[in-house]
Amino acid sequence: MRIVAIVDPYDAGSMLAPAFASRGVAAVMIGSTPEVPASEAVTFDPASFAHLPPWSADIAQTITMLRRLGVARVIAGSERGVELADRLAEALALPGNGTRLSTARRDKLRMSETVAAQAIRTPRQIASNSLETLLAWIDTEGGWPAILKPRRAKGSEGVRLCATPDEAARAFAAISGRTDRLGSANETVLAQQFLKGREYVVDTVSLDGRHRLAALWAYGKPTPDFATVGLLATKQLLPAEGPLAEALFDFAAQVVDALGIRHGAGHCEIIVDEHGPALVEIGARLHGGPPAHLMSRAATGTSQLDLLVESHVDPDRFAADITSRYVLTGSTAMALLRDDQLRGEIETLPSIQHLVWNAAPGAPQPPVAGLATLIHADPAEVAADLEIATGGIICRLITDRDAIETLAPEWRALLGRSRANRAFSGPDWYLAALDATPGLSPQLVVASRGGQLAGILPLADDASRGSTGFATPLADYNDVIVACGDLATARRLMRFARHRFSALEVGCVRRDADGLRAEPRAVLTEKKFTCPFADLSSGYDAWLASRTPRFRRDLAQLERRAARAGLSAAPLERAPPDLAARFLDFHQDRFGERSLFARDPTARAFVEQALPRLCQTGVVVPFALRAGDRILGLNLCMRGADNLGYWNAGFDAAFASFSPGALMIHAALREACALGLAELDFLRGAEAYKARWCTGAREIGTLA
Repeated sequence: MRIVAIVDPYDAGSMLAPAFASRGVAAVMIGSTPEVPASEAVTFDPASFAHLPPWSADIAQTITMLRRLGVARVIAGSERGVELADRLAEALALPGNGTRLSTARRDKLRMSETVAAQAIRTPRQIASNSLETLLAWIDTEGGWPAILKPRRAKGSEGVRLCATPDEAARAFAAISGRTDRLGSANETVLAQQFLKGREYVVDTVSLDGRHRLAALWAYGKPTPDFATVGLLATKQLLPAEGPLAEALFDFAAQVVDALGIRHGAGHCEIIVDEHGPALVEIGARLHGGPPAHLMSRAATGTSQLDLLVESHVDPDRFAADITSRYVLTGSTAMALLRDDQLRGEIETLPSIQHLVWNAAPGAPQPPVAGLATLIHADPAEVAADLEIATGGIICRLITDRDAIETLAPEWRALLGRSRANRAFSGPDWYLAALDATPGLSPQLVVASRGGQLAGILPLADDASRGSTGFATPLADYNDVIVACGDLATARRLMRFARHRFSALEVGCVRRDADGLRAEPRAVLTEKKFTCPFADLSSGYDAWLASRTPRFRRDLAQLERRAARAGLSAAPLERAPPDLAARFLDFHQDRFGERSLFARDPTARAFVEQALPRLCQTGVVVPFALRAGDRILGLNLCMRGADNLGYWNAGFDAAFASFSPGALMIHAALREACALGLAELDFLRGAEAYKARWCTGAREIGTLA
């Protein structure tokens, strides 16, 4: 059986021995320290290794043992194993990167100097054991803010962005003279020019000096400050084709060549700013952590780890495919979760592939609370879920009516940027429902992004039903209120509400509602209502031409007969103060005891409360049937994002023979066309008369 030696097989390197075993290759574990460091023990699995020789301080003894076993390759399993792996491979005359540049592959000062000597862009830098020397250099050459960090530490350990001399002094004191987590003493401190740009990572696998692109990542980081500059928030796997991929891979290949990485894995971190790419640092080892490799494998069918194993097990095949690129279908990302406030919500996101929490609920939270892996065929789904998972959208509840009144202007402005119905989803409708309905208490879910209002879900607790839902059954369409296309906010609002309210009832929802799109697993149930509509997207003449000859003839005759009687229907330019009272009277006159507003005191109170507000803000467009100055009927239309909604009408029953409803519908239809709206929506109800006007229908139901 073939054998490989893995030096310090920790972190992502813990996956190497099982991967080699699956290809018929045994592994021997070599440690650079007498014991497995406590910080690495969580990933190290001794059962994965065919050989676990005792640690020896005598490298010659280790070399003899490896030669006796017939080891064919020596691989660095993590950052701390890079230099020892180089020494062992060179001593055994095995393919490797040699020891001449080993220090440059680990020491960030030497690394940058070596790369810069090959005319590859790096940040300006200096290392010193004197704070005064570093401060003078920053003042004259490096510029503020500046990066201070250890020379040999791993990841973000000790990395600080210093905007002032005081911050630089704090960072210097925390680094100088200390020993980092990999065991290196910080005899000097490295100061570097701060490059502000997007950070990318190029993962490579090399064989005999030829390099293959294994993965390309974009890193997302918090706004950099003293403590957060080294922290990672997100990783997104990018396509391997295209100008960006080519430019970054070409740059990384130059760095890999400059540092003598002829064999094995490379992990190259690059900043791209207005001047182009610049090296942050490179590791002659795998991308850190198993999750990145698992995610890459799930999204593309392969990973840097898989390619590294391939390069050793079947070098001929690897060499033949070295110019091949992985194919990324859909989108994938990883999010480091900084707190567990979204526990219970993140688990339900559509693109969640894998989720790990690092502490139990209620326990003290570590700096990284968890890790979420997102994969989906639709990049929009991943983008939305990533913003939610990283805390980009904050939700809160408003239960105070005065606070809702204060929010109303912002609410209306957001409504104007949304697809939601301007009347049913507005603050005036909501507040009127609260005022008119006994036992109703506000539960307004408000979402913000960067401190700005991003979304609203206007819910209320109904004491009589023991449930939470939309404020009134008089709304024909309910939805979240978000800017057009803001899937992340819509989803966050719905997830928050479902997590918060155990008895949530979300009724009167259209199939194309943002709230439904935000929940791909949700379905519409209790589809009790059909909402017919007249398609006006091609204008009035096209709509009229789509009607039957008999309908067109009857409509023309009706308009002529009404004109002869001095009747006309048109929008009310100015609503009279008693509009609500007139409408209620007309409705009862038309329907008698069947009038909803006569039977239901809450519905009547709602109209009395809401109508003045809604007319004032322009979201209700009232149409009147007149005989001269006398109003004989009223039709209330609700302004939607791209339509008028025919909500309710009433008229003086003495004029029923003139079909007042049809005259007011025709006026509303013409007005919708004049306003450039796409449809006249007849809202709930499949009454027979609607079919003559309408070109289609949609269902509404309960979101479950």
